[in-house]
Amino acid sequence: MTFRRTLGLGLVAALAGILVLPACSRRRPVEVNAIVPSIKMNRVKVPLGSALEITYTWTLEPGAKKPDQDYWALVHFLDNHEVMLFSDDHVPEPPPSTWEPGKTYSYTRTRFVPVYPYVGDVEVRMGLYPHPGRGDRPALKGDDRGFHEYKVATIELLPQTENIFLIYKEGWHNPETHPDNPSVERTWTKKEALASFKNPKKDVIVYLEGDTCVKCFTKTPEVTLSVGNNAGLRFPVDGPQVYLKKVRVKAADLGTDDWVDLRIINAESFVPKNLNPPMNNDDRELGFNVYHLYVADAEQAGTVDGVVDAVALGPSGPSPKKAAAAPKAAPAAR
Repeated sequence: MTFRRTLGLGLVAALAGILVLPACSRRRPVEVNAIVPSIKMNRVKVPLGSALEITYTWTLEPGAKKPDQDYWALVHFLDNHEVMLFSDDHVPEPPPSTWEPGKTYSYTRTRFVPVYPYVGDVEVRMGLYPHPGRGDRPALKGDDRGFHEYKVATIELLPQTENIFLIYKEGWHNPETHPDNPSVERTWTKKEALASFKNPKKDVIVYLEGDTCVKCFTKTPEVTLSVGNNAGLRFPVDGPQVYLKKVRVKAADLGTDDWVDLRIINAESFVPKNLNPPMNNDDRELGFNVYHLYVADAEQAGTVDGVVDAVALGPSGPSPKKAAAAPKAAPAAR
């Protein structure tokens, strides 16, 4: 009898403790800063491997508090199992420490969608986070999906075959990974490199992203992007940064053949082994280091930030004119 009574009292005490515990351990509500993240993309159906034009907006309502540091933007793209496929984390423009209540800040970035064995719906989440080791993520205003990540959009990833098909021909070395970031792949050209794409018989936008070893040349390197009937863009590479060029090419300049030639021509090339002093033992002829080369249907691409019109390329090549603002269209791709 005594044993039973003791056990019963113990159970009652334990149950009482369980009932009290949540009240004791209840956390303080997190203070929400009235900063609203949002996103707009040039298309919502996005082929794998394509270019995505992303406009980020941070709206500070009148009651918002000025950020106390230069947070990074958190941007995650998750599959339907909430597994992150890729991200576009970056430093917002301008830096958050300069933001003021009652103002809105917007800027556009180009993100090349990686090629994954996944097609289907993708949820896009945004947020802010401090530079590593400098505090917690701030609570913002929006649809919090956990850990202060806010749902801002949904897109659909389509198969890579939805892109304009591009074939690499002569003048290309094998792809290699970036020494500072193994997830980044790039490909060196020789002095001249040739690729071809299926002619869509309508306007296209050609994306070329890359860099080169500026100090390896005797003068400022010059790169020519020539498409179809010798229309395109010629530009100097006067610094070590990565260059991203977007060139609109009219259907008439693509010609009438089923395939269109695309050439990347360098005014000079270099061989690392033959430099004085030698850079290394690499004996390849190198020109421009291509991170991305992509051809988009201009109508599907919609409004593209920073695009220029292709011009007829003579011996010296006139300077291109900036393209007129494209009419607003349904969201677009790579």
